[in-house]
Amino acid sequence: MKRIFTFGVLAVALASTVVLLAGCGGGGEEETAAIGAVKVPFWHAMGGPLGDALDELVLEFNATHPEIEVESISMGRYQALSQKIMAAVAAGEPPVLAQAYEAWTGELIENGSAEPLQGFFDGPDGLSEEDLADFVPGMLDNNTWDGVVYSFPFNKSVRALYLNKNLFEAEGLTRAPATWREYEDMARRLTKDTDGDGEIDQWGTAGQISAWMFENLLIQNGGQILTDDGKHAAFARSEGVEALEFMVRLLTKYGKVTSGYEYQNDFQAGKVGMIEGSTVSLSFMEGKYTFDMAVAPLPAGKQKGCFVAGTNVVIFAEAKQQEKEAAWKFIKWFTSPDVTARWAAKTGYVPVRMSAIESEAMAARLDEVEGLREVLAQLEFASYEPRSAAWYAGRKHLEEGAVEGALRQILTPKEALQGSAEAVEAEFLGVVPM
Repeated sequence: MKRIFTFGVLAVALASTVVLLAGCGGGGEEETAAIGAVKVPFWHAMGGPLGDALDELVLEFNATHPEIEVESISMGRYQALSQKIMAAVAAGEPPVLAQAYEAWTGELIENGSAEPLQGFFDGPDGLSEEDLADFVPGMLDNNTWDGVVYSFPFNKSVRALYLNKNLFEAEGLTRAPATWREYEDMARRLTKDTDGDGEIDQWGTAGQISAWMFENLLIQNGGQILTDDGKHAAFARSEGVEALEFMVRLLTKYGKVTSGYEYQNDFQAGKVGMIEGSTVSLSFMEGKYTFDMAVAPLPAGKQKGCFVAGTNVVIFAEAKQQEKEAAWKFIKWFTSPDVTARWAAKTGYVPVRMSAIESEAMAARLDEVEGLREVLAQLEFASYEPRSAAWYAGRKHLEEGAVEGALRQILTPKEALQGSAEAVEAEFLGVVPM
């Protein structure tokens, strides 16, 4: 939302001059923009401290690129953003730029609504070979369809382990768990009846119903979400059953399963020794705990493994050429080493450029948060979820069917996974369940 002051006849007479625009999203900050600047409506789902950080950077871009005005428009939630994008595409009136999950991008490519970005970074205002090599391994590949880049990484995160160092030290634990066995053993040792009333009041860990946690355990155990051809569920195989059995044991025997983000509140209150969460969780927890805290990479199973979460940005084919070029300039600026480093430091999202990790902005953040460098090192072996629309719909079956059914102990992990696998198979039209 913006308030634009109109200067009537004077504005017409000074049509080629620079005027002041006040943006209410930035709390009244003023930015300079040339009259006739190319407007780039940018639809996204950032809110809270994340939205504040984005708006701050958008204001900076507009001030330093007076020929362009990016309009930051939050839809609040990803579901609302998806619905709004698809409705706008159907009406032939999409924005110029928007956040999009890979499955959404696939649909936009199919209906011709996504503008290929290949030509932009291959062009005169593009990216050098050095720039392209600097992106986090796998990120550009994950935005490429049939050899053509259609989207660009925007807000990406990895999962981390958050530790209450005070509780760890009180139990004689001097480091984070490095393996599943240590993870379970430390959770057991941290689970206590501290007041002797016969009830547990300090838990080793806690968590929510999360497909993301299971997915990480799955690949750490050598499993995979879908078969190699991407057409069948593979998570219900023995590797998946073992992973879900571990998750159930960890969270129900030495932890607690909570609704929403209650597990973070319990951790902040000093009632839980360690929790898993996104690197972005730090933005919402910071300043709300009174103990010494550290973060650590996820413990390894048979191998190390983590899935990258988050969305990318797309430019819409319906936009005018000058709008597309302006949107590309914003994308290029936003993913530059300095800006992606500052975005990461402000929000907890990971930098999309490797050189950004060693930048001044990130160096300060790495010094502030113990263990963050090791958490970011997970990007070196990170994986990405399947990009098909069928999996985007099927993932809900995994979370609300298998993971919840097993954690609520309504079904055994094997039963829960088999049922969800059949539901996922149904999402792939014409595919017979395994």
